[in-house]
Amino acid sequence: MRKLLFTLIAFLSMSLSAFADIAPAEQISYTFHFDGIAPVKIAANQSEQLQCQDNQCLDPKPLGKFGIQALNCDEISCYAVSYDFSPYQKLIVKFEDGTLRESEVFPKPAGRKNAMRVTVTPDALKVEREEVPLAPDHLTKGYIVSAMIFVFLAEALAAAVFVYMNKLPAGVFLAFLVLNLITIPLNWLMFANYVQSDGILWTAAFLVEFVLLCLFFAKRRLCKEIFGLTLFANVAGYSSGMILSFLITFF
Repeated sequence: MRKLLFTLIAFLSMSLSAFADIAPAEQISYTFHFDGIAPVKIAANQSEQLQCQDNQCLDPKPLGKFGIQALNCDEISCYAVSYDFSPYQKLIVKFEDGTLRESEVFPKPAGRKNAMRVTVTPDALKVEREEVPLAPDHLTKGYIVSAMIFVFLAEALAAAVFVYMNKLPAGVFLAFLVLNLITIPLNWLMFANYVQSDGILWTAAFLVEFVLLCLFFAKRRLCKEIFGLTLFANVAGYSSGMILSFLITFF
């Protein structure tokens, strides 16, 4: 019965992974520079970033506002936050003098946090990657901390269930919690700045946790059980985070 319950929980956790995405969201900062015209203020809340699947943008879709996902502009700059930008982008900006300028279609930047230079000409926008040491972070500290706590609790609950069902020593559970207090903040606050793929971040966390726990409990020969624990807890945490991200889009 316990094995059946474990299998059902594991299947449910993995099947829910199609909903959305949980990780530090992708961000693009836009700084505006004027070429051949006097600087003009941006009309806030009247601009849009289009999502495109091809470099011709044959089927454009607005980025829109879903939870934290949105294009936000003030009088002199803009920034976009998305759960997952499409492969190609197009920027449309309205200025306070009533003019509306569009950029050419440009590829999604490679990083998770990116800085882009927008050159404003009399009739268009030119968007180029701007090389900076580290682009600014537009996610609020409250969101980041809340998300990390949510993922930690989800993994802790999944680990507790696994440890109980498989009658593992309590020390394995406590060691797993300690490792999570390290790997989750590292992923969110450091590695996510340089790694765009969520899968790489979560796989790296899984491997680090598995290897360290296996080495620590090597004398008890629990590597097989520890592999199941770390895999189950990370899949459950990832899936739970995806559900959270999916639900956020309704608020």
